[in-house]
Amino acid sequence: MKDQYFGDVNDYRKYGLMRAILAGAALRLGVCWMLTAPDNRTDGRHLAYLGKPSKSRVFDPELFDWLRHAIDEYPDRRTVRIQTSGLLGSALYFSELLVDDHDLRKAWFANCCQQLAGCDLVFYDPDNGLERSVAFGRRHSHKFLYWAEVRETFFTGASVLVYQHFPREVRAGYIERLSERLRKETDASAIFSFSTPHVLFLLAAQEHHTAPFRAVVRKLPLRWPEKEIAAKEI
Repeated sequence: MKDQYFGDVNDYRKYGLMRAILAGAALRLGVCWMLTAPDNRTDGRHLAYLGKPSKSRVFDPELFDWLRHAIDEYPDRRTVRIQTSGLLGSALYFSELLVDDHDLRKAWFANCCQQLAGCDLVFYDPDNGLERSVAFGRRHSHKFLYWAEVRETFFTGASVLVYQHFPREVRAGYIERLSERLRKETDASAIFSFSTPHVLFLLAAQEHHTAPFRAVVRKLPLRWPEKEIAAKEI
């Protein structure tokens, strides 16, 4: 996650999904932004939705109004603003900057686990998503969440929600394959996918969280239509 992305349409869906989960399940949320340094890319400029309230506001009016105000009011875009808004309830946050270094990454993750200890659901927000071909601690590793980190978080008793950027391949098969890998890595009771037009969210559920998450999936279309967030159990 980079501050330059704050408030774009992916953030609207991301925060909206977390709010829908919190509304349907009495869970303590922990958010690890996996915050990385800004770059010169144009990512995060997808703000056109804020100029179309008749189309977009209905999904989550309170969140939409707050995001539009935040973008209009402040010239700098900073993720920390959602933390102080109260829109994600009593969530705990870990915002330490992530860099490419093996030992620093180990320390970063240990600090994250300590900060979010006791949370029922931990959300990870990497730049790209789950690890692919970049070795842990090597150049560009800050863009990824590693399977070992997913396993360790899940084995503390927390369910795990992960942001995933879609690669250039058929989405249905990709979602199925990555979901099965997540199931294998965690031995989760259930795996849920939340697919949006641009990004994917995968949820590995602890057994005692499965029923509330199923209820969230059933009710989500009442707030977010399938074209915005398509939810299913894998």
